[in-house]
Amino acid sequence: MVSIAGVLHVFVKDCVTFLHPQLGPTRGIIDKIYHRKDLGTEVLVKVDTLLDANQFKFMVPNSCLFYLPDSTLILYEQITVVSSAIVCVQEKPLDVVRWNRVTDSFQRFSPDECASYLATHPLKAKAAGRKVVMLPLILFADDTSGNKSKKWHKFESWYLLLAGLPRHMNAKVENIHFLCSSDSMSALDMANPIADELILLEGSGLEVYDALHNEHVLVIAPILLFIADNPMASLLLNHLGGSAIKYCRICMADRDESPDIISAIRTLQDSLQQMVVISSQRTQQLKDQHRTLYGVREDSNPLLHIPGDAYRCFPLELLHTLLLGPVKYFLIEVMATFSKAQKEEILARMKAFNFSGFHVKVHGNVCYHHKSFVGRDYKAWSQMALFIISPYLTEGQQKVLLALSKVFRIAYCDFFDPAEADTLHQICVGFVHTVRDFMPSLLCKQKVHYFLHLVESMQDYGPTSAFSAERCESFNSSVRLQNIYGNKQAPSRDIANHFAIVEHLRYICGGGLFNSNERCSKGVKDLYDTHEVQGFFNSIPSKLLNADREIYKPGTARMATSYNGKLNLLKVHTTIIDGTILELQQLETPYSVITHLGSMDDNVQEYRAVVSNCSELVHSGDYVELHPPFCEFKYGQLLTTIQLKPGRTLCLVQGFLALQLPNGQPLFNDFECPLFTLSRTLFTVDSTRIQKAVSIVHECGNHCKFEKSVILNTVEREQVADTKLVFLHDWTQLLCNALYHFII
Repeated sequence: MVSIAGVLHVFVKDCVTFLHPQLGPTRGIIDKIYHRKDLGTEVLVKVDTLLDANQFKFMVPNSCLFYLPDSTLILYEQITVVSSAIVCVQEKPLDVVRWNRVTDSFQRFSPDECASYLATHPLKAKAAGRKVVMLPLILFADDTSGNKSKKWHKFESWYLLLAGLPRHMNAKVENIHFLCSSDSMSALDMANPIADELILLEGSGLEVYDALHNEHVLVIAPILLFIADNPMASLLLNHLGGSAIKYCRICMADRDESPDIISAIRTLQDSLQQMVVISSQRTQQLKDQHRTLYGVREDSNPLLHIPGDAYRCFPLELLHTLLLGPVKYFLIEVMATFSKAQKEEILARMKAFNFSGFHVKVHGNVCYHHKSFVGRDYKAWSQMALFIISPYLTEGQQKVLLALSKVFRIAYCDFFDPAEADTLHQICVGFVHTVRDFMPSLLCKQKVHYFLHLVESMQDYGPTSAFSAERCESFNSSVRLQNIYGNKQAPSRDIANHFAIVEHLRYICGGGLFNSNERCSKGVKDLYDTHEVQGFFNSIPSKLLNADREIYKPGTARMATSYNGKLNLLKVHTTIIDGTILELQQLETPYSVITHLGSMDDNVQEYRAVVSNCSELVHSGDYVELHPPFCEFKYGQLLTTIQLKPGRTLCLVQGFLALQLPNGQPLFNDFECPLFTLSRTLFTVDSTRIQKAVSIVHECGNHCKFEKSVILNTVEREQVADTKLVFLHDWTQLLCNALYHFII
């Protein structure tokens, strides 16, 4: 089904008039409607053409039509056109024959073919002339604690997301909708009414009033996928869980077999048959044996009766499978092998690491507090571990870390090409084989096996950001707070009432219709749009709410430098304009170049940060991407930002030169990271050309060294000298952090 120009509603099997590229206005039967990403928002329609005698002679000049009546139409060929080429919908003609290209002859429809030709699409019959809105859904199920300690009083909850929203909007907290929560019922027990509603929404649909078009429409809301961690997914699929002999919920992998093998894939039909066999056993002992044999329970499960294969609707969830899986296990195991001196050097390397482009830094002492890290800490650590701890690993551990980093890059890519599925799958298989050969202690964890199914999930649903659980996990805090500050007499009801009130207020204050044709007043709408109310209702950070303010616009200079409470103005000796190039004669560190900036006539104001085109705050010293590039420089280091006059802001950048092979191709390291060298060229660009902050990592060589530095700390009003290890880079060669550039 497709809507043409928002007015004409066209379904598969409709007879339409469309603009044929050769024949002009032509009739046809719609066979397929689909969308191609490379064409933007344009929808493609595959049409079986219905040609009259003159049109057919034009397309097939040597044909013989003398025995066909003039009113007969010929079903000739399939042609693909854009949706805008469809002019109108009309009744299907009855006198139709089909042209057989193999025999070069005409054939009449058989009774079954005639019935299929005259049939109306079921969705069109349900719509009964109304517009149809397809609204695919995503359901998330999880458990969380109901108190501040996050240890006791377990709640299990269901949340709803709209799958059709753009990816960057679907991850926002305000687009996650609460369904239900209970501290006395499991998610599977609460699934009965949810499953009934899903079957109704996908089957017969729901008639609702569309306030935008001022008419009633038919909403069809099929379930696209479920998001849940592995234990919850096993519960909702009647699987025995990761501790069972058949530990994998996706395939029939057995603990007695090698974990690097994919067994027969589980399907809904096979599982239902296995449940019937278990139920038919006469004794409890026989039932237990068959449960162990199949890895499933025979309990009643309403989710298994939803249209589609439920086992394909639970893609691999990465927060618990990757970050809290192999990444955590590897870090714990290798940290246990490091000496105290090695840990001190690792901490020094981390302090010298440039976190430019990172949204989250690794907090705490990674050498001693890594067991208490959460998902975002392991995610940030995974993007830098390859460049921090590699010198302290054995050869086998280095191979495992390299293979794990490649899987990490696949798991968090922002684009998936189905043509590369086999290559990506072989990388995942190689990771499992590397773990088996060099760190077999990790192979006993069933999460390692799940990476054999990662690419399969991406083939079904695209990049993993489409089924990420991290935002939904953060929504658990809202449920927890409602229980903490409630009266705890009926927590499930109170939590549901709170979210119902919030949803109603969002709708009414957002301008929705109520009482047939009434809307809230302009004053209420303006109050609702204020930053404070939006932050209260939607849990939106103040940074995002203030994004429309002048100081958050791209190219705006921020964080002015000052001295003794006064703005720091620079008196300079050369004229600086956009594109000025300065050559450095001596370069000790990138931070020793704040010299000779500004204009001959006026003092200029220096700033320590600028807002990039991606609305990120980029600080002096960060590595940046320039768009468009300046000469041969696409990347560089932001040294300082100066404002010549209001509305005229320049950035001083030190460029990075890409290393190349003799044939002109870029030079990469073993991890396919492009290599750069720090040039001696400084140039000024307009602040609006700062695209975003990126992660450029120093490739340490023999010239990088550790030094002991004395730091004075004040302890009980006395200064105490403390010696700490400092890691110094030689600043000769850099490489682009490929792990960061694939993170969304």
